[in-house]
Amino acid sequence: MNAISFPVPNIYAIIPEILMTALGCFLLIFDLFIPKDRKRIVGIVALFGIVFIALFTLSYIGKYYVTFSGMFVLDGFSVALKELFFLTTIIVILMSLRYLEIENVSLGEYYALLVFANVGMMIMASAQDLIMVYLGLETMALSVYVLAGFMKMNEKCAEAALKYFLLGVFISGIFLYGIALVYGRTGTTNIKEVADFIYYSGLKDPVLFLAIVLIAAGLGLEIAMAPFHFWAPDVYEGAPTTVTAFISVAPKVAAIAALLRIYVQAFPFLASYWQDLLWLVAALTMTIGNVTAVLQTNVKRLLAYSSIAHAGYMLLGVLAYQKLGVEALVFYFFAYCLMNIGAFGLVIYLRRDNIVGDEIEDFKGLAQTHPAAALVMVIFLLSLTGIPPTVGFVGKFLLFSAAIKAGFYWLVVIAVINSVISLYYYFKIAKVMYMENPADTPPVSASLGVKVAIFALGAFTIIFGLIPHPLISFAQASLKAFM
Repeated sequence: MNAISFPVPNIYAIIPEILMTALGCFLLIFDLFIPKDRKRIVGIVALFGIVFIALFTLSYIGKYYVTFSGMFVLDGFSVALKELFFLTTIIVILMSLRYLEIENVSLGEYYALLVFANVGMMIMASAQDLIMVYLGLETMALSVYVLAGFMKMNEKCAEAALKYFLLGVFISGIFLYGIALVYGRTGTTNIKEVADFIYYSGLKDPVLFLAIVLIAAGLGLEIAMAPFHFWAPDVYEGAPTTVTAFISVAPKVAAIAALLRIYVQAFPFLASYWQDLLWLVAALTMTIGNVTAVLQTNVKRLLAYSSIAHAGYMLLGVLAYQKLGVEALVFYFFAYCLMNIGAFGLVIYLRRDNIVGDEIEDFKGLAQTHPAAALVMVIFLLSLTGIPPTVGFVGKFLLFSAAIKAGFYWLVVIAVINSVISLYYYFKIAKVMYMENPADTPPVSASLGVKVAIFALGAFTIIFGLIPHPLISFAQASLKAFM
């Protein structure tokens, strides 16, 4: 009798995930030997570890692997996203080193949770199977739930984490039911095999349309797209600001990337179904986010609604899913990372004893007391609005151009109107910085890590706005195998 042979998984393709998992486990053990008043050392070790893994992962650019029976793919698109996750985490760790000490929650497991959240997002970026997407989503979500409630003695923080957890568990079940419907109709959860089955069978079934809706709902919580956005303002306000900066970028990007891969690679022959759905969702998301942000006086809530609006803009790239649209989306991911984390960085910059720094009034007279910080905040606000010469302008221009080329003219009109609305609430912050006198509060004394992070982000926001070609070329190179 001949022995049955099975293909050997290519372990080389998942070395970055293995290294990140090993780093997270090492940090948990290393933390046991560090005194309570020196937990910053754990953060520094995590920082160097992630930098090393990020540099190693760059060696995968231009390579293509499909392994684990087609469940895991390593292509340019997934490598670009992984580098974005590394960049986000590095910046957040820099901002966290002293911030956690101010909040009296300087614990080593914080950095391990950031690393494990990265592992989940990396799996989502490379998932070629719906079950793999679910595993990555849960790995990321469990870590983020704990991070959101990290200041457990703070009632607002504990409430935010509980809301996030309960909604996440509920939506997770919806996502899993969507996967079950796909499997029931096609007999597979592999993304490519689903597409092949639909193509050869000519299957156009209401059950599949329901599955498309449920999958969008399952990922919609992390994307913070309407109507699954209502958790975001409370969680963004209640969570530690460094965690808010993290979840406003990395999980959102991971979920949109997973949605893109599922819709474009599993359901390309049902595009007429999901494009109509996403058109409506994108319009609602950007409009609800921008209109509601106008009413906010808390900067973290304002940026939460802003983040919801930007999710709507990003959905334009999923709708215009041809080469130009996906390139624009990858570019916008990096642009959004620079400007959004930078804006939250200014809230962290203003955090000191008895001053949280998250109210618009806390920014009063910042141009007089800290002119460089005020200037860099204006740069981030200009970029979030989409005004030149910032990277946000280039990102919106590319997204809107791709959407117009794909025929979504009215959606682009809605997006432009919403961008104009956003100018009003962003510049409420600029107004108090430059046109009001500083309040009688303790002086700001930001850490070196926060200063390095926000000023570097501000510089790159301008540099890639003036010279966007390197980032555009990187986005184009990331899509060779994906498309």
